[in-house]
Amino acid sequence: MSEFLTSYPRTVRFVMGFQDLIRREEVELDHLSLMVKTKKDEIVHALLKEGFHMVKLENKKPNQIGCGLAKRLTKPWEMHVRLFDMQGLIAIQAEVEISRKYIQHIRSVRSPVIYEIESILSKHKIEYRIWNAKLRDYITRVIDNHEIKLEAPTLPPISWKHMIGYATTLSIIYLLKFTGIL
Repeated sequence: MSEFLTSYPRTVRFVMGFQDLIRREEVELDHLSLMVKTKKDEIVHALLKEGFHMVKLENKKPNQIGCGLAKRLTKPWEMHVRLFDMQGLIAIQAEVEISRKYIQHIRSVRSPVIYEIESILSKHKIEYRIWNAKLRDYITRVIDNHEIKLEAPTLPPISWKHMIGYATTLSIIYLLKFTGIL
């Protein structure tokens, strides 16, 4: 199984001039968003060009704009991106998790990501700023980062399609045994 390595800001400087430390436990709370003034269609178009696809089934969050987008990374990982309406601006939040293609997605480890989306926005010349929702201020400089390592589950990823096929076959066999046909 593979692991996923990423970085997330740890010590940051704000517009007001002060510094703050984002503790390891706060990373999971995902207080950081990339804020853009660009239209939603332009952002979605850039993400689609980078290999993302629209997500059909997801848990929508408050203020989410439309459906999220996902991109498969190395097996079993995928990146999930959501866009939010934030009073005239669009906030972009992304996380890496076990792909929704696998059963392990339900209880998988996940981590928010910033730099991966930053590189896509820069590549498509979309201006952005990093917003810290907890402190309600823009980050002007990242001084250092947390190094995050996501471990894949020890069991090999099990596809939903295979599990449904297996369960259906097993159910039919038990039904046939119960009715006396087998």
